[in-house]
Amino acid sequence: MKITHIQPICLSLPLRKPMRMAGRVYERLETVLVRLETEGRHAGWGEASAAPQLTGETVPGIVAAVGLLADAVIGMDVRDLGRVSAALAAALAANPAAKAAVEVAAYDALGRNSGLPLHALLGGRKAGEFQCLHLLGAGDPAQDLAEARLKVGEGFAALKYKVANGDVAQEAETLVALRRQLGSAIMLGADANGGWSRSQAARFLSLARDSAADFIEQPVEPEDYEGMVQVARASALPIGADEAIHSIADMRRLIESGGARGGSFKIMKLAGLTRCLDACRLTHALGGEINLSGKVGETSVANAATLAIASAWGRPSWGLSLTNGYLASDPVHRPIEIEAGRARSLDGPGLGVDIDEKRLEHLATA
Repeated sequence: MKITHIQPICLSLPLRKPMRMAGRVYERLETVLVRLETEGRHAGWGEASAAPQLTGETVPGIVAAVGLLADAVIGMDVRDLGRVSAALAAALAANPAAKAAVEVAAYDALGRNSGLPLHALLGGRKAGEFQCLHLLGAGDPAQDLAEARLKVGEGFAALKYKVANGDVAQEAETLVALRRQLGSAIMLGADANGGWSRSQAARFLSLARDSAADFIEQPVEPEDYEGMVQVARASALPIGADEAIHSIADMRRLIESGGARGGSFKIMKLAGLTRCLDACRLTHALGGEINLSGKVGETSVANAATLAIASAWGRPSWGLSLTNGYLASDPVHRPIEIEAGRARSLDGPGLGVDIDEKRLEHLATA
């Protein structure tokens, strides 16, 4: 069942409401879906979200990278996933999201043509239901507190508050207020997306100590490795890494140095499903905590892959972040749903979600 054609499709996706991350306000986000055809009956789909601050990839860069990756794997048998993954890794440097999109599409094509769900191709299902994290990112304390109250009422037991968007003291005060409002039973984290200096991070962590937050994610710039270690060693609150992780080796280095107690793993950062699972295994072996996450602005295609990783790995200790629900439009027939704060594994063939061609055409850019 040889791979015969790979096509990138560029989309512009509106968010349900603006979201603040590291001082920037986002209303729309760009992504690229990848359609992979084989000699079999069904095509496979993958996704690469544009993320200049996370992976360095833009839409034009992803499209170009997918073309080079296609040259490397067209003609290969999709049933030989190990060889396909190795060829993608060797085809070009960097470009992890583009590599992940093509690898996921290959897995999806094999799953659809064999009638197997993606988690079966990844070793079998270890868990079928997951506590999901909800992101708070209005940038207004009253709105964030009200939204937190609403989401807990809906059944969410895990929340993550987007910080590094304004005054450090006010954000720390809001995190403490969230804990007082929510109580100790709710998992509560904060995510700076690398938006603070070392001194700002240290100040926030000191002021937010009474929040008893379960983790503070990426408090300093991703490249500031020594800053991560310095801040983590001085913090009473657990520090997690996200933007600082670009390889499995990064996670080992951060945990062994004391720079992080765990990490947020995205398929798009780690260049595919197999490396994402390897990162989970290593982190667990080192005693670290795991969050599995989609990027804000990804469709149900990418989030179905993240959900399959969770299904094959088991329940991540720092929760599961599915992000398609933040979109105003999702190009699949039945978008992934979170009910009462929980998501269930998908058991349909491949990714378990099906592209809606009309929605896809509406969201596609020239």
